[in-house]
Amino acid sequence: MRLILMLLLAAANLASADSLLIATEHFPPYQIEREQHVSGFVADKVIAMLRQANLPYRLRAYPWQRAYNTVLATPESCLFSVTRTPEREASFQWIGPLTHSEWTLYALRGRFIPFRSLDDVRHLRIGTYYSDVRDSYLRQRNMKVDAAPQDRDNIDKLLQRRIDLWASDRFTANGLLLQRQLDTRIAPVLAFNRVELYLACNRKLDAGVVKQLRQAMHQLQRDGNWRGIEQRYARWPDMPQHQP
Repeated sequence: MRLILMLLLAAANLASADSLLIATEHFPPYQIEREQHVSGFVADKVIAMLRQANLPYRLRAYPWQRAYNTVLATPESCLFSVTRTPEREASFQWIGPLTHSEWTLYALRGRFIPFRSLDDVRHLRIGTYYSDVRDSYLRQRNMKVDAAPQDRDNIDKLLQRRIDLWASDRFTANGLLLQRQLDTRIAPVLAFNRVELYLACNRKLDAGVVKQLRQAMHQLQRDGNWRGIEQRYARWPDMPQHQP
């Protein structure tokens, strides 16, 4: 019996070692973690790519900084959804784009008129979250940044006037506000950047695996499945929970 258990454990470890670690964060609707299951607008695309390429994988959601550092340190791994920046370019092998993100500033409705540029809000406190690319983008431009542990924490900070503005992704922010029925109290006041999001793989991941994933993405785009995934999330957050 002991020998059988040892053999089963060894087999499980081997299967884990041979599978690709796919890391992400809970950031709806791009990736949504519910009871250790990950779905979402981008997550479903990545899962479809892995299945199309017939690659064994394990998908895990972590806090963003942990997910990012884990993939940097793990050769057989990839991370999504990642903004491709000059600072990150050499750190990963890039597959995509998977979608785009529109960075937007939100404020209490009626408190400010819409702004024309970031220069107009340089004197205001902007809520971000730790290690997010929007946080570093604004810091690099010497904006007044106040980071929180999670993006959704900024909604309460805004309501309590601990910050003046909240920097988020428009798709995500609109969904969070609708869920809390706060879309009549908080409104967008400036779209300040548009970026593309990618699957970012460790530099040591076999080039053949990266090629398979790219080919799988192109096949899904050609056969219509890519567009089908996008259409499923068009009504988020009112859509029923989807199990890919």
